[in-house]
Amino acid sequence: MDALASTVAVIDFDTVNHDIERALANSDTDPEDAVTAACSILESVCRSILVELSLPLPAQKDIQGLYKAVREPLGLDPAKAGVPDSIATDVRTILGGLNSTIQGIGALRTHGGDAHGRERGARRSIDRRIARLAIHSASAAALFLIETWQLKHPTRTLHSAGDQT
Repeated sequence: MDALASTVAVIDFDTVNHDIERALANSDTDPEDAVTAACSILESVCRSILVELSLPLPAQKDIQGLYKAVREPLGLDPAKAGVPDSIATDVRTILGGLNSTIQGIGALRTHGGDAHGRERGARRSIDRRIARLAIHSASAAALFLIETWQLKHPTRTLHSAGDQT
């Protein structure tokens, strides 16, 4: 989490900073909101990458649609990993796992997060360890996406919403 926070501070990534703070603050007291914030971290990173590349946002703006939209421009398609043959299978396996992790975070947000509201008397379905798993998994995935962006586009920076110069 510290590596992501340091990276987003350097690139002035206001939306991700807000979601990191919200996720961490709520992991103990409101784990459902922490999971929603963890998913928002990834959505914000993906949206910012698409905007910087002047690519349209996908019709489905959920995490699965957004991640799918950034995979090709970042070279993250597991079938086209572009790495040496000696590690290609291993990297494809990890990228497949990244895809599964992102899908899992999105599904957990939908089924257990608070983004769709809660009915009266609803019991908590997520405990703090599951919330932290989602937060730290989202952090690792977001950091990987940002570092991949920086590797692919070393002369371009991701801008915060108020800094689109």
